Amino acid sequence: MRNILTVTTISYHDEAKVKADIRPFMFTYTQEQAGFEISLKIEALTVRMIQTTELIKSLKRQRIALFEGVEILGDTPAKLLTKLHQLSSGTVIDEKGEYHIIDRSKAEYVRDYFKGRKIAVFYVFKSELAMLKEVFPNWTVSPEEFQTSPDKVFLGQFRSAREGVRLDTADALVFFNLEFSYLSWEQARNRIQSRERTREAAVYLVQSDCGIERHIYEAVCNKKDFTLSYYGKVGK
Repeated sequence: MRNILTVTTISYHDEAKVKADIRPFMFTYTQEQAGFEISLKIEALTVRMIQTTELIKSLKRQRIALFEGVEILGDTPAKLLTKLHQLSSGTVIDEKGEYHIIDRSKAEYVRDYFKGRKIAVFYVFKSELAMLKEVFPNWTVSPEEFQTSPDKVFLGQFRSAREGVRLDTADALVFFNLEFSYLSWEQARNRIQSRERTREAAVYLVQSDCGIERHIYEAVCNKKDFTLSYYGKVGK
């Protein structure tokens, strides 16, 4: 006599229904419950960016700025916010899709401030990556290489490095810029934490004195996304 096992396969296309069906078989717990006892220090550092300041002022007043003959347009609210976001870290992407490095002050500040410390740097725009590679010749984009290296500087884009990546051998996480999403902030800052870490975890936001990072930081710290309407209330 043979035993026959019948398996029924169900194809789900409704994510909400899938989550509801498997919820009885799942359990959740906080980092503290999982054994994460190391405190997380978060500090904001402000950098003076003289070359960027006038461009940002011009964009806000006239919705246009010029850099070495190249027009930077902020002729719609969404475009203006994007350009301000880019300029906050010293780069900008023009109307042709080409990037320009305008001000290295923030990148050089990070290099000097964290000299002798092992850091992982999160960036937003590819133009920022290009600038960071110039300032940090000992860079890597591999989290695995970073974890085992004594002195590599990890450069990670928010969307690709905010989850599933372990960076707990870093002395500090450095946010060179911030995404508008609270989820990105929450996930990225936890990359430095692990049960094996025995020292305080440090996270730094490096913000310009003229950009919008402080407003983004305010939003995500309040568990909100940074939106056009949010900026309309605080960014005048």
